[in-house]
Amino acid sequence: MPGGAPGGMGGAPSGAPAGGAAPNAKAGKDAKKGGDKAAGFGGAPGAPGAAGGAQQDAAANTVTVSAKTVKPETIIATVHVNGDVSSKSEVSTFPITSGKITQVRYDIGDKVNKNDIIAYVDPSKPGANYVASPVKAPVSGTIIECNVHAGDTVSPNTVIATIGSVTDIEIVVYVSEKYSKYLKNGLPAYLHLTAYPDEKFMTKITSVSPVVAKSTRTIKVSLELEKYDARIKPGMFASIDLVIQQRDNTIVVPKKALRTYNDEQCVFVINPATNTAERVIVTVGLTNDNEAQITSGLSAGQKVITAGSVTEGCPVRIADES
Repeated sequence: MPGGAPGGMGGAPSGAPAGGAAPNAKAGKDAKKGGDKAAGFGGAPGAPGAAGGAQQDAAANTVTVSAKTVKPETIIATVHVNGDVSSKSEVSTFPITSGKITQVRYDIGDKVNKNDIIAYVDPSKPGANYVASPVKAPVSGTIIECNVHAGDTVSPNTVIATIGSVTDIEIVVYVSEKYSKYLKNGLPAYLHLTAYPDEKFMTKITSVSPVVAKSTRTIKVSLELEKYDARIKPGMFASIDLVIQQRDNTIVVPKKALRTYNDEQCVFVINPATNTAERVIVTVGLTNDNEAQITSGLSAGQKVITAGSVTEGCPVRIADES
């Protein structure tokens, strides 16, 4: 018995290693995990960090751009000229004798009837009897011009007043001969007036002079309003944009979108699959100050970059789209 006790007590220590195998197994698993990591199996958890870095780099290199979705439109080319609004039926009034104006009875804007006396002229000479000579209106209408005053000396060649209609008006301009091939009746034009800077009025050509003025190398062109507007009056300064060319149902881009690559014209479009800039060679047709017609290279629905410093393949983000 006494000897058995020690043997029993000694059994515990000798059995401890067997019972302690669990802690050693855990340690072995931990060691295996460490070995796995050392062997590279732990690389998978690190992948998101690498991808995140790539995404950050891409975001840092992304260019903010403005873009336009192209679609069929109309583009026009215009020629700018200046002229005057005039009455179509202007008639000048002259005195029948030389002398001094003693009285002017009407002013600009006044209406007169045929044979109304517009002014009086004193044809008498010193010592002669005073006999007033009337200047009569040859037609009914409105005084649209009057350039004389009491005391002025006039002759039978002096225009006392100009009478015309304020409703039957036209615009007269003089166009450089180099545009003569475009000028024809019915050609549309836009009228701009100083009094109404934010408006434009539609007009069209009604007559084109068959000759070119030698001194100015210009052609006289008359236009009329498509719709009467009482605000437009004879004597006004007229600024006209003649529509000399027009293309309908065609692809149009802002001129600022055009670039040159290897001596060819191109634009950058946005690749919808990758959101990157893609260079496209294009053929340019009709142009004006702000726009260009694209006859080949683009199709409706593509997004053309109109602003932003981009290169082939760079990622882009649209900040402004039209």
